Amino acid sequence: VTLTKHLFQHRYDYRAAWLGFTQTMGRAGPAAPPLEQRVIQALADITESPAGLLLAPNDQGELELAARWQWPTAEVPAVALGPAARVFLERNSFIVDLTALHAGVERRGEGAVLPEWLRTEPRAWALVPLLHFDRLVGAVVLARPAVVRQLDWEDFDLLRIVGRQLASYLAEHAGQEALAEAGRFDDFHRRIAFVMHDIKNLASQLSLLARNAEQHSDKPEFRADMLVTLRNSADRLNTMLARLSRYGGAVERIESVDAVALVEAVVAQFRPVHQVTLTERQPCRVSADHDSLDQVLRHLIQNALDASPPDTPVFIAVTSDGLQGRIEVVDTGSGMSPEFVRSRLFKPFVSTKPGGFGIGAYEARELVKAMRGRLEVESREGLGSRFTIRLPLAAAAELLETFVDGAQKVA
Repeated sequence: VTLTKHLFQHRYDYRAAWLGFTQTMGRAGPAAPPLEQRVIQALADITESPAGLLLAPNDQGELELAARWQWPTAEVPAVALGPAARVFLERNSFIVDLTALHAGVERRGEGAVLPEWLRTEPRAWALVPLLHFDRLVGAVVLARPAVVRQLDWEDFDLLRIVGRQLASYLAEHAGQEALAEAGRFDDFHRRIAFVMHDIKNLASQLSLLARNAEQHSDKPEFRADMLVTLRNSADRLNTMLARLSRYGGAVERIESVDAVALVEAVVAQFRPVHQVTLTERQPCRVSADHDSLDQVLRHLIQNALDASPPDTPVFIAVTSDGLQGRIEVVDTGSGMSPEFVRSRLFKPFVSTKPGGFGIGAYEARELVKAMRGRLEVESREGLGSRFTIRLPLAAAAELLETFVDGAQKVA
């Protein structure tokens, strides 16, 4: 390798490669591809790969599909790379030659940590980690080029350097998005504070008007009607204030909640005007906040109704699964694409509804997480969607707290 580096002509024209790289990454404007696709293309152009996939880490430390470039047929599971593969790539900064791995050749034990789909995908050629200060911010799977060749030291050196540069782009982009999102949240919170202040003043004025009318009105019938109307308005405004104060994923109290009874009450309120059907009701008591779970369920049902044609039913099922209770909301509406579910569904301030805040799905997920649960979604375009609320069973939560209390006393 030393002799080749110093005495023989290199495969790559590094000046041309770098100019092409900067041109691809520097594209701007509404017609430019998203940054994630440009990252794949910039890396693929260097090795003349015809396609690629970008895998990015999620909140659980797993890598999932973030973008495709000219590779629509690749079957990538929900968890593309597990935590073990992520740790392996971070520690070794190792570019995996997938062609050699297909032939049974391993260099650093990569076969034990890479998933089955990557080891059997016939077009997969190389797995390039994108490291930013030794932290994995993504990985690119390159497709096999038209002229098949074995990767050598020059490929590894160039791909490693370009991968680090691309990682810095992705890390900077993520930081900018986090700052922008924080700014939007700050603006949203200010607006909510103003709204709450105005509603509180209005509620006080209405209450004062009701008291004055009770004291000074001359007509008993008018006074009675006015008092009923004003008091109902004040009650509704105070209820709205209580709900607004819980925005942001906070829950008041975790307790044992009868999931079937709660779902039946919500379904009964929707039933007079919408076809909402409870198809399964296994006895199920979950550890949750009653009002927060009610709010999440109402949001999911309303979204299911909005996505469905008129007079199309929405189905609810309450079951238990191991140590968890499960509430499913199923519709046969328009459905969502995998890209929308992955990158837009739970992103705050992104809404497909005119005038919508885009905060509902995000808040629903955060409320479920605050109740130590998980909100899952399965969807197919044209077929419908299934949202699943998973929460710890009350008995399991009580047993866990008993063990924790016992361990603390022993300590």
